[in-house]
Amino acid sequence: MSADRRVWVKPLDAERVARAKAAFTTRRVVPEAIVSLVSGAVRPRSGDLVLARIVQLGHHRHIEQPNGRRAVLHDDDEIIVTYGDRYATDQFESRVPGTLGDTQLVASGGIASEVLSRSLAVRKATEIEPIGLLGDAKGRPLNIRDFSLQPVVPQVPRPRTVAVIGTAMNSGKTTTVHCLVHGLSKAGVRVGATKATGTGSGNDYWCMLDAGAHLMLDFTDVGLASTYRQPMDVVEAKFAELVNHLTDSGSELNLVEIADGIYQDETSRLLESAVFRSMVDAVIFAAPDSMGAVAGVSHLQTLGHDVLAVTGLLTRSPLTVREAEAVTGLPVLTREELTDPVRGASLLGISHILAATADEQARSAVEVQQAPATSDVLIGPFIASPERPEPRPGLFGFPRPATPSGSPDAW
Repeated sequence: MSADRRVWVKPLDAERVARAKAAFTTRRVVPEAIVSLVSGAVRPRSGDLVLARIVQLGHHRHIEQPNGRRAVLHDDDEIIVTYGDRYATDQFESRVPGTLGDTQLVASGGIASEVLSRSLAVRKATEIEPIGLLGDAKGRPLNIRDFSLQPVVPQVPRPRTVAVIGTAMNSGKTTTVHCLVHGLSKAGVRVGATKATGTGSGNDYWCMLDAGAHLMLDFTDVGLASTYRQPMDVVEAKFAELVNHLTDSGSELNLVEIADGIYQDETSRLLESAVFRSMVDAVIFAAPDSMGAVAGVSHLQTLGHDVLAVTGLLTRSPLTVREAEAVTGLPVLTREELTDPVRGASLLGISHILAATADEQARSAVEVQQAPATSDVLIGPFIASPERPEPRPGLFGFPRPATPSGSPDAW
């Protein structure tokens, strides 16, 4: 008997959608677009939205929601996540399955995928049962790329752009970007940050906003749930889109984090691409030890990249710092040194921007001191100014940042 190849499209109750725990990867989705549930003989694609039920909790027992909250998961909870491939040496390798059969939750940011292998350092993945793909009014499955930012052509020159690369996941890349963003933004520099590759996760996104980033974007903003196993022309195009969005926002420095290690397939090929070379001025390398630092710096310099410094987990040990400095001939910087705006600006080649910012702040302080005193007391309600438009609602009413220009689709 042949397999049932029928596809079922059913109306989906808005209240049921609202009750489900939505993941970070869905944060750009407009809730009004979700009106149907598609099941049966359909083949999921990376980025497709899926309503699923928790069958058995495993490694991931929380889900990162669009507002940054980590919601606790329970058996039988319904969740809204996206299909995607994953490459994580410390956790799972997985791929988008060929059917809507039982699969796994492989990332707390909201990735449904079939586990191929796992690190012995983590428990088995949380088991989930897909109920159906989320569809539009015509029964067409929705994908996060349907809600992605549109490409822009920057109206200003690209500022200094520096990439942070590492030996592997958890080598210190995100901490490096966070420290640089925090120190420079407190000093008044407009720092744009992006994570250009990896698997959809809210941790890095909210971390950079908390540090004071002028604008933070990641690959989910341009329609990818994960960059693993994506065609290289897509990875390169999305990389360029992210840098262009940072530039167009008026950033004075762009910081780009590249996920995983330099030998991961997409990362390796991206580092050799003409797009990366044309849009990245220099790199910083993060490593857990001196051997990794030496090998990574040598590899990047062989590719022709300007390596500014070494940082990462190795800076926990003064002896390891000395080893790496002696062999690479580069500065090896701790978190405290990266957070120092003067040191950071000098390293990144933007000391002139920091100086101009300091001068402007000094002039503003003088103007405030010279302003006439007033006894007026301002009491709300307050309204949004034309320069700071009201944020457009994201999935289930969670706020989504708007651009300085007021366009909710170009933030």
